[in-house]
Amino acid sequence: MPRTIGRLLVGVAHGDDETLGAGGTIARLADEGVRIRLCVLTHDDGSRSPSGEDVTNRVSAIEKAAEILGIEQVRIHEYGDNRLDTIGQLELNQVFEREVREFRPDTVFTTSLSDLNMDHQLVSRAVRVAGRPGRSGVREIRCFEVRSATDAGEAAGLPVFQPNCWQPLADAHVDRKLEALRAYGSEMEEWPSPRSERGVRALAEYRGSQVATPFAEAFELVRVVL
Repeated sequence: MPRTIGRLLVGVAHGDDETLGAGGTIARLADEGVRIRLCVLTHDDGSRSPSGEDVTNRVSAIEKAAEILGIEQVRIHEYGDNRLDTIGQLELNQVFEREVREFRPDTVFTTSLSDLNMDHQLVSRAVRVAGRPGRSGVREIRCFEVRSATDAGEAAGLPVFQPNCWQPLADAHVDRKLEALRAYGSEMEEWPSPRSERGVRALAEYRGSQVATPFAEAFELVRVVL
């Protein structure tokens, strides 16, 4: 029998990771009454801008996407985009340890160690430390896939993303995911990019086909206590 989720913490490096990786599932869980907090470590997209400036107004975009998905609480820290490798792992661990102590989630979602993006890897490690068995109270940890990061890791010799958990979604949940992604503006690309609306929907259809449902999101279930 599936375990009921009561409080979900989503821990990511960048605003949009949460939506690309688990936006449909977050929308579904919010509709089911799950209390959700989003913790984002970086507050800009400067490393991807030729000028080095935050061209997206990342904080505003994160808050808008969270509202669309039904996320109740948002915490945005002020680390630099794609600069988490200049921060000690201990400091990153402590950020998420504080989030776990304050919010007391029973479930945590985060990025995968398979991701080519170093920020994603560092956050995944920090979240796993914060949610380790014992006093954390975290009973389930899931890692999600972020297209163009997770699917690029294999060529760099990283472990392959191996989902072992699928969340079925209704068409309305996929629509909410796409609406939330539009809040990030320039992050959405044209087909055939995997970050295009068509690419996002195609992945949801593919993951759904793996478990005989119209749409789904896939996860690596790192740990679950029933």
